[in-house]
Amino acid sequence: MTSTSHVAAADCERCRPGPIAQPANTVSSLAFTVAGLLLVARSRRTPTASFPPLPATDPPVAEAALGWSAVAAGLGSVAYHGPGTRAGQILHDATLLAMLATLITADVARFTGRPASRAVVAALPGLALAAATSPWSVPAQLVVGTGAVAAEVARVRGARSGRRSGRRPAAASVVAAVGALGHVLGRTGGPLCRPDSVWQAHAAWHSAMAFVLVLRD
Repeated sequence: MTSTSHVAAADCERCRPGPIAQPANTVSSLAFTVAGLLLVARSRRTPTASFPPLPATDPPVAEAALGWSAVAAGLGSVAYHGPGTRAGQILHDATLLAMLATLITADVARFTGRPASRAVVAALPGLALAAATSPWSVPAQLVVGTGAVAAEVARVRGARSGRRSGRRPAAASVVAAVGALGHVLGRTGGPLCRPDSVWQAHAAWHSAMAFVLVLRD
């Protein structure tokens, strides 16, 4: 597979022969997996923090699901930036869509104080896979991604106006903005693109977004 035919060729880092075509982007993808495991562990230790707060007896279904979806998204991203096969692209798109949709669900549960429906949470991976295998995968990512941004903005505003106000929401906003800027400017042909560098803007984007998940309070 040549560098131009690899599915992740647009993410700047030069694609090398072998199972790990983009080393920096592949390794940094595991930041999502680590962040997801931390979220899962956190959801098992404490009730879901929300504004208004959820009843203490309600299990943090959406928060645990968000953690597992982040784990899957990290592995999907490894498949995408590593082997770069068509199956890897589908896995990347499906797990990304599932993570974003679960993030929206978790934010709605936090902001409204209503526990997420188990049926809805369970249906998200299947819906994401269906979207990822259709010609509408990219538009679906744009729509769901926009929804996730809107949900995060609403959650952060709720945190600032409620008793959970603090530095974490502000820090998450800054990290997300810097990561997004690096993602856009670091694409192939962009001003921050350095194909042969070990420091990749797209890898920094992975790390920034994973850190934002960890900063959820």
